[in-house]
Amino acid sequence: MKIDAHNHFWLYNAHDYDWIDDAMARLRADYTPQIFQSVLAEAGIDGSIAVQARQSLEETRWLLSLANANDFILGVIGWIDLCADDLEQQLTEFEANKKLKGFRHVLQGESDDFMLQAAFIDGVKLLAAKDYCYEILVVADQLPAVKKLLEQLPPMRLVINHIAKPDMAGHTSSAWYDDMREIAEHSHVFCKASGMVTEADWHNWSEGDISPYLNHVLDCFGSERLMFGSDWPVCLVAADYKRVEGLLIDHLAAHSRKEVDAIFGGNAQSFYRL
Repeated sequence: MKIDAHNHFWLYNAHDYDWIDDAMARLRADYTPQIFQSVLAEAGIDGSIAVQARQSLEETRWLLSLANANDFILGVIGWIDLCADDLEQQLTEFEANKKLKGFRHVLQGESDDFMLQAAFIDGVKLLAAKDYCYEILVVADQLPAVKKLLEQLPPMRLVINHIAKPDMAGHTSSAWYDDMREIAEHSHVFCKASGMVTEADWHNWSEGDISPYLNHVLDCFGSERLMFGSDWPVCLVAADYKRVEGLLIDHLAAHSRKEVDAIFGGNAQSFYRL
């Protein structure tokens, strides 16, 4: 089974999606399962993992309703207030819905102190106890804080989103390479090969701009802990779906069929327990 491990859905409005600026005007539209199912079918992808784009329980419930109505949505990564005093009680609402696989917070919009506060760490630990995964969305400069976070968490299912967003357009510093290698030493941490084209020069990127970063995460995490994700529809500001998929396919041309199959589906099946 071929799986896209990272996509979004939304019904656009300026208030909820105020991060979509004029440069991203193409994203100021509705992106629905009906549209995405056709995109996946054309690319030969069997299913996807829908990931939160708004930080609200309403978003989590909405994504689950979409997943329950569309078989190709294999799992949902929702949002919940991990610092809430009644977090455990809130989680009971979702216990019966097996398509809810885990949660994410937009840590890239927070200070480093946010992920290192006791309440947040306790919240992620509770997710582990409930057998949910947690997705780490940060930019490269936050990786030192992520390393500190990992030291305080159990060996639960964790995945770095978008290879931690190194600044490909501005040529990221060597710190990203070192930090990612240290993080990959935690054998329970996976990484998504996603969101890369939007960290490069949107209008002028080439495979050569992204290859060094892909080489590094492949070297660090291996083919057994790397997952393909399109980051659709966000990717559309820099590339259509076929080009995003093709970027990784071309990069893996010298790898075995077993490795390619793992990155394009097998690892997601295992990680999300599909």
